[in-house]
Amino acid sequence: MNITFLMVARVTQGIDETGVAAAAHAIAIQVFQVGGIVLLALSIVAQTLVPSEMVVKIDPVTKKKSGGAHACKQTVNRLMCWGLVLGTALGALQIAILPFLSQITPLKEVQKAAVVPSYLASLFQVMNGLVFIGEGVMIGCGNFLSLSFTTIIATAAALVTMRVLPPIYGLTGVWMGFGVFNLIRLIGVIIHQNFSGPLAPRNLRKIQSSVSA
Repeated sequence: MNITFLMVARVTQGIDETGVAAAAHAIAIQVFQVGGIVLLALSIVAQTLVPSEMVVKIDPVTKKKSGGAHACKQTVNRLMCWGLVLGTALGALQIAILPFLSQITPLKEVQKAAVVPSYLASLFQVMNGLVFIGEGVMIGCGNFLSLSFTTIIATAAALVTMRVLPPIYGLTGVWMGFGVFNLIRLIGVIIHQNFSGPLAPRNLRKIQSSVSA
């Protein structure tokens, strides 16, 4: 991930010699962080809740069981729903504050260059809400290899994209590359939760079958 962010900074600074692209990128990053910090915090929540919910607990008084893989799956589904809702809400909030870009810088060329990347940063929050929580779930499940593999593929795709698109689309191309980075991470989350992870439907069925046996 650090390689990706370093590449973003490198490409951005090489777009023009006037510093307009770099200044506009800094503004877009500030817009992005309005919601990004909140969504990143949800990743930590997922990392904590998932392993806790996976453990089967028995109430000493009522002898009632709670937790386990199926209960954890329900918790993950709720977290993902919250990620989608908050990502959409925070993205909308970021779009709402875009008219105030003129308060950040008086330079018209910087304001103009920052508009499209700032819109992309806002739209990406919908995806980020799912990505950050989904990766938190992967960490909570202990699936570090899957997470690392997905991140490596996403990084490679982002590096290629940021070599191809910025010469054509300028700073917007940089943010499009960043979108590719997050999109592939989202695909990794979807694969983990639906096919390869311990909470995927087929693995939950195996657990149910072993318990029934």
